[in-house]
Amino acid sequence: MSLNNIPRFDTHSHSEYSNIRLIDSICKIPDMILKAHELGMKGIALTDHETVAGHVEWLKSEKELKAAGKIPEDFKCACGNEIYLVDDRNNIERYWHYILIAKDTVGHRALRELSSIAWYNGFSSRGLYRVPTEKKELEQIVHKYPNSLIATTACLGGELPHFVAELVKAEKKGDEFEVYDWKMKIDSFIRWNLDLFGEDFYIEIAAASSKDQIKFNKRVVSIAAVYNIKIVIGSDAHYLTSKERPVHKAYLNSKDGEREVDDFYTYSHMMDNIEAFEYLKDSNFTEEDFKNFCDNSMEIYNKIGTYDIFRKPIIPRVDVKDYPKSDPPFTWKELYPTLTYLLNS
Repeated sequence: MSLNNIPRFDTHSHSEYSNIRLIDSICKIPDMILKAHELGMKGIALTDHETVAGHVEWLKSEKELKAAGKIPEDFKCACGNEIYLVDDRNNIERYWHYILIAKDTVGHRALRELSSIAWYNGFSSRGLYRVPTEKKELEQIVHKYPNSLIATTACLGGELPHFVAELVKAEKKGDEFEVYDWKMKIDSFIRWNLDLFGEDFYIEIAAASSKDQIKFNKRVVSIAAVYNIKIVIGSDAHYLTSKERPVHKAYLNSKDGEREVDDFYTYSHMMDNIEAFEYLKDSNFTEEDFKNFCDNSMEIYNKIGTYDIFRKPIIPRVDVKDYPKSDPPFTWKELYPTLTYLLNS
C-alpha cells in the first residue's frame, strides 16, 4: 500500500475560534474540512484553545458539505477542546496543553461542562485572561460521564512532552538521580491518565523537523511501549498548508509588536501522508511505524459517533405578577422620569 492510500484521522487542529483570547489561527472551518479531505484524511478533530464555540459551525459545515457532495458520508468531523490542564489554579507552574475529543453527544456535554467550569473560574494573569482546568475537575467530569472522552498528550506545550524533554537533558548529563526523578514524574502522569481514560488515552507526536520535536518523538516511543500506549500524529494546524505559512506569520505579528514564531509554528499545518512521513523520517520512523500511527488514529476515528447538540430554543413561560405600586416621592419623579413612567406603566 502506498503512503497516500493509508487512511489517517487528524486528532489536533485549530480554527479562527482559537483566537478568542489570543490571535492564533487563520483557518476557516469550511476550508479546514475541505482541505483535510483533499489531503486524503478520513476525518479531523476541531480542538480550539479552551473553547467549544466553533462546534456549531463545525457540525453545520460538515452536514452542508456532505449534502453538496463535497466530502464523503464517512468523513468525520470530531468535536474536541485543547484545554489548559493544571494541578491547582491557585498555584500554577505552567498551563499545560491537553487534548480532549468527545466520542458522542454525552462526551460533548462533558466538554461543555468542563469549558464552563474553566471560564467561570477564569482570571487575568500577565496580561492574558487564563482559563485553566484543574485535574480534579477533569476527574469529576470523566467519572460523571464515563467512556465519553478521548484524551491525548497534545503538542510540545503539554506536560508529558515537557517531562520527556527534561528526562533527555538529564540522561545527556548522566545524572542518575535527576533521571530517576523525571522518570517518576512521567510514570505518575501516565498512570493518572491510564486510570482516568484507559485505552482512550493516546500519546501525540508531530511531523516536524525541529530539534525539540525530534528529541521528543524519538524518546517517547520507548515510553509508550512500556505502558502499551498507542501513538498518533497530530497536525496542530493553525494554517491550512505550508503555502499559507507567511500569511500566518504576518497575522501573528499584526498585534502587540513583533512576535517571532518560526520555531513554534513552522510545521503547524495539515499535511498529506507523504509530506508527514518525510518529516517523521527525521525521527527515524519507518513506513511501518507511520502505518501504525495512522492505524491508531483510525482507532480514534472508529470511536467517534454522532453529536446531537442542535435544539430549538426553549423559552420558559413566566407569569408576570402585577405587584402593588405606590406613588414615588416628588423628588424621585423629577429626578427619574423614565423610571417613574416604567413603574406606573
